[in-house]
Amino acid sequence: MVKNTMTPIKNTDVKFEHIGAARLYNGSVRIDVKTMQAVIPAGEVRRLEDHWPAPVFDISDVMKNSEAAPVGKAWITRSGKAVMITINDVKYVSPLAQVKGMLKGERKYANVSTMQAITTATQPAGVHA
Repeated sequence: MVKNTMTPIKNTDVKFEHIGAARLYNGSVRIDVKTMQAVIPAGEVRRLEDHWPAPVFDISDVMKNSEAAPVGKAWITRSGKAVMITINDVKYVSPLAQVKGMLKGERKYANVSTMQAITTATQPAGVHA
């Protein structure tokens, strides 16, 4: 009798949960999510459009102190389909087409969602327990 010593393979899928929106406000990008409000300053939006990471600030920090430290960053993904945003180590995503439409004034906002990994354990094909 041969015992199966293989460990299960894990497939990781991602679930997106709509949590807020990004809006253009006086040239800056304001990111409103359930837990906070953040901003990409007007002077940094161009960096994002040019495919460079742009700093993200907590809007309440900026209002209190003009020298506020960034709480995250935003960048266009390698696939060119989305804008990834990290705020305090939480990952958010927004469709690039919606962000571009918002920046051009064609849309009022771009959806912002969280990404949560869904891990499921499966056995390799042909292997029975």
